[in-house]
Amino acid sequence: MKKITFFLVLLLSGSTSYSQSISNVDIKKHKEYLMKTYKINQPKADKYLQLLLPSLENENEQLKNQRISSVKFKEEQKKLYNKYGIMISQVFSKGRYKSWSSCTQGLERYHILSETKFIPREKINTLYKTESEWKKKRDHILEGNDEEYIKIEKTQNILTTLNSQIRQIIGTEIGNWYINYKDMTFRTLENMDKYGATYNESWQISQIEVNCSTQRAKIWEERPKNRNEKLQEIENYKLSAIKKAVPPQVAKKWIAINNSQLDYVLAKRYGLNKVQINQFKNAYNIYAIEEYKIINEQKKLSTADKAEKLKVANETFLQSVRPLFSNSSYKKWRGKRMYDLNKKKEYKR
Repeated sequence: MKKITFFLVLLLSGSTSYSQSISNVDIKKHKEYLMKTYKINQPKADKYLQLLLPSLENENEQLKNQRISSVKFKEEQKKLYNKYGIMISQVFSKGRYKSWSSCTQGLERYHILSETKFIPREKINTLYKTESEWKKKRDHILEGNDEEYIKIEKTQNILTTLNSQIRQIIGTEIGNWYINYKDMTFRTLENMDKYGATYNESWQISQIEVNCSTQRAKIWEERPKNRNEKLQEIENYKLSAIKKAVPPQVAKKWIAINNSQLDYVLAKRYGLNKVQINQFKNAYNIYAIEEYKIINEQKKLSTADKAEKLKVANETFLQSVRPLFSNSSYKKWRGKRMYDLNKKKEYKR
């Protein structure tokens, strides 16, 4: 009974859901928004709401049920929005203006933001320009000559700035919703390729993963006495939910990857083969044992001496795994490791 109660609370009060549909918003407010935003009369707004929008959502839903790559999905969705942009322009202004397309920018997230949250077109355009500028800055950083961990730090900093700007443009509450919704779409696209899933299947996976991650964070923050039991319950629930949400072949791949997450990352992101992955794991096990001894068994050491010994152990580990990577992959992996270690030190402070 305790487990049932716990998961009922998790599902009903602790989870977050993001609608992918526009059709379920208040019709009166939606119509008023369209007429004001695009300066159209009621018959034109009705034609959009009764014919064009349902048709667009129907075709978009069909696309989301196709088992294709994320790159292909984005290409096809862009074509779909361009096609309907032309059709909507004909209805709104006989093809003279492309006001709807300039608002949505051919992206579903702007479409949903504008027509579910009723954001003025001027603010949507400001948001688009702000995100475009951020992308230019991010690309400039990634193409630069900085150390990899510095690139990560800089991209994280400008992302924090971007999110602050988003909240200023469309308000804190809607801004937070949009930031989380956008993160969900990016996670979903990644999951399509990761698990060989359709967009809709990937969306379901993303919802479950995010909700369970949120619950885990709450438990670590609250630190109840039965913390380990509750954490395990979340993992059990997540596995059960994934199996129910997606086809068996997708669930099977999800289980395989998540049971060997390190293997997947080393292979997919850094190009290591199975032999190299095993060698990496052996080297890391040696490092982990040494790290444990320094932190837990050598208690008489000063903080400075411990830090020096941990630094030496880490350098030894880096040297041992260096031959497993290509030059570019090692640079990326080492940079990510340095960034993670620095964040760990900051957290302990």
